[in-house]
Amino acid sequence: MARDTAGLEKLGAMDARLHAFLDAWREARGTRIVPLRKAFDPLSVPSLLSNIYIYKWDPDQGDYICELAGEVVNDAYGRRIKGDTLAGIVGLEDHQTIIDRWGRILGVPCIHYGSINESLSKRPMQRAERLLLPFESRPGLRDTIIGVGLYSERPSWPDQPPLMPSDILQIPCADF
Repeated sequence: MARDTAGLEKLGAMDARLHAFLDAWREARGTRIVPLRKAFDPLSVPSLLSNIYIYKWDPDQGDYICELAGEVVNDAYGRRIKGDTLAGIVGLEDHQTIIDRWGRILGVPCIHYGSINESLSKRPMQRAERLLLPFESRPGLRDTIIGVGLYSERPSWPDQPPLMPSDILQIPCADF
């Protein structure tokens, strides 16, 4: 597969805090394509602890379950989301789009970056910049996504159209 230079340029423009998070993930993976979850040390990015969230695929529910959400993430959704399903958090309108994207993050696997104007859970419009990365809960089992979200309130922005493929960038981990 050819290296996506345009995608790498877009990653280059992301917030410096997300670069620090990506560097910590890369360090945790070592020579692996995807790191084991237990190899990642969230204290390596202490300034982002309140921005981190972790979801794990639950085959019994056929959905992702939020295992961890920092206070900034909870504030963005206007409530505590730990323990909720992805469908319960994002709503049915966007659920399948996100399931498809996250399936690719784990399946290919990919680095996922996006920056979008959105209104979460009927909250004021925000600018959300996110980086999502795959983890293996044990060798060979890619079932966990760790993300970091940076949110800034922008109440004067117009409504955001539904999530679109152009809103995000996915780069295969093998290319990175």
